[in-house]
Amino acid sequence: MSASIYLITPTTASVTAGGVLPLTSVARRQCGCVTQLGSDSVILQRVGYYKVTATITFTAPATGTVSLRLTQDGQAVPGAIAATSIETATTQVASLAVSAIVRVPYGLGASTLQLVNDGVAITTSNISLDVEYLG
Repeated sequence: MSASIYLITPTTASVTAGGVLPLTSVARRQCGCVTQLGSDSVILQRVGYYKVTATITFTAPATGTVSLRLTQDGQAVPGAIAATSIETATTQVASLAVSAIVRVPYGLGASTLQLVNDGVAITTSNISLDVEYLG
């Protein structure tokens, strides 16, 4: 049996520029090495590799660039960033997705994942984060 967690925020959430995206509901969870930590983080509790996929749907109250970044222990995961330009404030609906393989090395014990908005403030209508332990 594989270990995994699927977290969602299916309701509207305001996220400031530089803010961490909320992960409010556990839609699916198998085994115990991947768990929710608070309302905005996932903790990886087993040494090995994990496949991470995240998507957000949002609007922005101002024009500018919206950037979704996956972090592991507060550091950007290489390649796990997506960005788009908002040209029509408030009414333009956009989506971003990131996917990456992350590793928890021996001796670390546990590792924390978060989704960060590196661009202008946004209002999300859907957030999802799927984390699967690969071994």
